[in-house]
Amino acid sequence: MSIEAKRLDDVRIRRPKQHDDLLLIFKQDKIFASNKNALVFAASLGFKKQQRQSFDESSEPIMLRIFDDNTDIPFIYSLALAETDDISMMTKNKFKEAVLIFEEYANGGLSYIRSVLDPATALVSLEAIISELDETNTEDMFKDW
Repeated sequence: MSIEAKRLDDVRIRRPKQHDDLLLIFKQDKIFASNKNALVFAASLGFKKQQRQSFDESSEPIMLRIFDDNTDIPFIYSLALAETDDISMMTKNKFKEAVLIFEEYANGGLSYIRSVLDPATALVSLEAIISELDETNTEDMFKDW
């Protein structure tokens, strides 16, 4: 294993501790198969709603190897590119910065979900969020790209 690969393998994706209960609901109600999937969805929602929120306290981070190299990692890079409009964000030496952007949008997305979620009907609430997104013009999502 190269030093560069080892360095990236050491990366952990933080989970905002303030949303542990929400992630637990998603898991118990089988809405998402994993916390990783919930974070990817939340990051895309956070980006769409332009809710990027930093956080200090993290639960057990998710190892990078859990994230799919063909879908999740390119999404993390693309999110960072869309946020910064800086093509260098697509390089390995900027990956930790890209991860921070992903984490903060995931936190923002989880905060948005929390603001509209009825815990008794979590799946229905998420379906309503997705329906709302379908009704908006998603073609302009990356208009400034």
